[in-house]
Amino acid sequence: MSCKTVTLIGLGPGDPALLTRAAADLLEHAPVIFTSAPDHPALAHLPASRLHAVPALSRAAVAEQVATNGAVVCALPGHPHDQALVDELRQADAMHDWEVRIIPGVSLVDACCVALAIGGCSSGLQIVQAATLARPVTLVEDAASPAWCEMQQIGTYAPPRMPYPLMPTRPALVMLSGESHLPMTLLQRYPATHAVQLLWLDRQGQPERVWSGTLADLQAEHAMDAATALYLPPLPISIDRRGLDGLSWVVARLLGPDGCPWDRRQTHQSLRAGLLEEAHEVLEALDAGDMPALTEELGDLLLQVLVHSEMARQAGHFDLGDVLEQISSKLIRRHPHVFGDPAVEGMDTVLHTWEQIKAQELAAKGRRRSSVLDGIPVDLPALATAQKLMIKAARVGFDWSALHEVWAKVHEEFAELEQVLADPQTLSPVDRTHLAEELGDLLFTLVNLARRLELDAESVLREASAKFRRRFTHVEQAAQFQGREMSALTMAEMEELWQQAKQKEYAADGRGMEPIP
Repeated sequence: MSCKTVTLIGLGPGDPALLTRAAADLLEHAPVIFTSAPDHPALAHLPASRLHAVPALSRAAVAEQVATNGAVVCALPGHPHDQALVDELRQADAMHDWEVRIIPGVSLVDACCVALAIGGCSSGLQIVQAATLARPVTLVEDAASPAWCEMQQIGTYAPPRMPYPLMPTRPALVMLSGESHLPMTLLQRYPATHAVQLLWLDRQGQPERVWSGTLADLQAEHAMDAATALYLPPLPISIDRRGLDGLSWVVARLLGPDGCPWDRRQTHQSLRAGLLEEAHEVLEALDAGDMPALTEELGDLLLQVLVHSEMARQAGHFDLGDVLEQISSKLIRRHPHVFGDPAVEGMDTVLHTWEQIKAQELAAKGRRRSSVLDGIPVDLPALATAQKLMIKAARVGFDWSALHEVWAKVHEEFAELEQVLADPQTLSPVDRTHLAEELGDLLFTLVNLARRLELDAESVLREASAKFRRRFTHVEQAAQFQGREMSALTMAEMEELWQQAKQKEYAADGRGMEPIP
């Protein structure tokens, strides 16, 4: 066993009479005691020469003392487990040749539970240190490349609070130590209207003051820095609107006994159209750059996932946990350059590895693809299907080497279409079949052009359709303002109104005015 030790003594909530015998004995004999609470009542009888005040008793401060003295005794209010320092030091055990010893004390948690008349851990109470709750998660140490938002140059990266250290549907006691920014962390999962209580204990561990209010009020409570603890009553699952459990409960209720009659009549197949509709509404919000709409539409799409998962759970096929496990495991498997050791030389390497892993996954299931073009959903829209086909073919080298070759192919297909298209009114059925074929070739080549230009053909056409809708609506409204029907306008008049719509859009986009032909 290492001769270097860190001994943590629990001073209890305040009253020296509450010291354990072991703690009192060590306090009497330790030559030097490091503490962040030199004025604690349990230390009042000790000579000042034996107390070494350390305002911020951190892992770094303790490590410095261990390196100098070999053995260190630290006195902490309450039970040592009331302090985040214990976890930090135990994590450091693996990196340093020291041993952490604990001398228990009466916990501050017990005093808080008595003062607030709440149950302890046996009743499901969660205990968390404010420092732990407010500390951001570091996903990667010494990252060599930027996060998504920094690559897109749209902001500074802030790590997510993950996993969230509290379960909102259970009561929680947050031990405070000056974290005035704590409400912002809590609002990630709790509603601003959630009732809370702040507790102050005096030096004897007795309740000095209790404040009741909401999380929103808490932000304005300036005396929070001196409080001992914050109590959060359990959040009913029906109000847990910011967690997956809350939404899962809503879906289970809708599909459960006495649930919604309409929802309970649905099947996996009857929801297909709704799933497709929700996906397209997400795309519409993306194309419009409408973040509030995207928030709502992503929720609608997520609802589809949960409804299908709950139906499958009730039928005994799978549940939401299986869905989450499948996708988490798949993402980790297919990104060995992120979750493993292999280095990445570029995007081509990433895509090649992705395809290799997908093939291995299929082989493990006893399946294999007869063509590199396999695996494209049959219900995918035509433009998206064409682009997927070209991407898959390009990954094995079946691609034009330069952009000008794609342009040449576009002109070639256009010329072939013109040759077939004489007078569409006199075309025979055979000619019309040939016409459709040549038009399809031209469209397919244009999709390839979009791919080479790093554009999504489906999105490009959807935006063009949206633009047409906006301008046509302007023409309709302008005609109505004139008291005329659209059918009564001449083509020249409609063209004039169309140009007005274009000018309005150009001005709104800050692109100036386009010359009207």
